[in-house]
Amino acid sequence: MTAAGDLRRLRVGSGFDLHPLSVDPGRKFLLAGVEVAASNGPVGHSDADAVCHAIADAILGAAGMGGIGDHFPASDPTLAGADSVELLAKCVGMAERAGFEVINVDSTVILQAPRLAPFRAAMESRMSEVVGAPVCVKAKSPEGVGPLGEEQAVVCTAAALLLAPRL
Repeated sequence: MTAAGDLRRLRVGSGFDLHPLSVDPGRKFLLAGVEVAASNGPVGHSDADAVCHAIADAILGAAGMGGIGDHFPASDPTLAGADSVELLAKCVGMAERAGFEVINVDSTVILQAPRLAPFRAAMESRMSEVVGAPVCVKAKSPEGVGPLGEEQAVVCTAAALLLAPRL
């Protein structure tokens, strides 16, 4: 196949996830499968790992398979408290079984606190292991603006590049 033919096999997907932050000081704060030191964690039907959810959406989207909620709906009581790393691994597996290969993933976490610099290497390592390709995890501050700046929520966006199967 020509180089141009290979380029036509590239697929890009985007993901987004948002979770409110709990007022419960005992709630774990998981991001990218890593527990970060924080006074409270995000609330969700699963463990509310926004990085895993955004990456799963990006991978599924690039493969033309919808989003994480299509495969693991919040209305499913068996998914209460589910491990988001396991859900992400299942999404990667679905894409791979359909013949897609993940090339790389880029993600951005937006939150006021905690600062994520001490956790980034572990997050990137964990996500790269699960996805089977390089994953970058960046953190941005909302600079005190809005609900994110008031530490009421965490947001993550992600972009995934996949190679589609040969036709």
